[in-house]
Amino acid sequence: MSPAFPIDRVAALLLLVTWSAFATKKVVSPTQAAANDDVEVAVTLVLDHDEVVKKIGADPGPGIVLLDVRFSNKLEKPIQLNPDDFILLAHDDGERYHPFTPAEIAGKGGMVIKSQDGGSIGVNRTGPRITGLGLPIGTSSSSSKPAQAPGAATDKKDDPDADKPQGKTSFNEPLLNALKAKQLETKDVTDTAEGYLYFPLDGKHKLKNMAVLYRARTEKLDIEFEH
Repeated sequence: MSPAFPIDRVAALLLLVTWSAFATKKVVSPTQAAANDDVEVAVTLVLDHDEVVKKIGADPGPGIVLLDVRFSNKLEKPIQLNPDDFILLAHDDGERYHPFTPAEIAGKGGMVIKSQDGGSIGVNRTGPRITGLGLPIGTSSSSSKPAQAPGAATDKKDDPDADKPQGKTSFNEPLLNALKAKQLETKDVTDTAEGYLYFPLDGKHKLKNMAVLYRARTEKLDIEFEH
């Protein structure tokens, strides 16, 4: 008759299995949706940096979160979809953010690599952020036209090269190409469209405190993450 399996070895095996389960556990980002008679918008918010890198296929650097957008048009006529229709809201501090363009992350005005004292490398990231009052930084309420944030891209209709790094700014071309390949594009949608938006996000925030606001000209939807 074979000897009984030692209890201590059984306990060690169970501990190893448990540890392995936690070690291989993947970060699951939540998906929320909102709809009206005209459109339906489903979004998956990715806050974990490693997961952001995996989805993009390149590292955008710290402070960038990803929004996977799936847009559905319920009407029989086209609806124009624009990345700037989306705002990321952090309820805990009231900050609101518009998405960065790929060029703002990897190209002009996005990541400016410069030498600092001691030979270290620093990164300056610029881009549009909205304060709790709903006004872009550098804009006064009496202005007839909002001031453009430093480094912000111009309207593509006015500047066809807006997404192309220009001047002497250092940029990461592989990252730029990866971001552009998966971004949510500005276009007229007749049925569905899908793509990524890249938002700056200061500090650490819990998913339950986040929301996505869809603010098109004729449509408004609030998508909450368990707030």
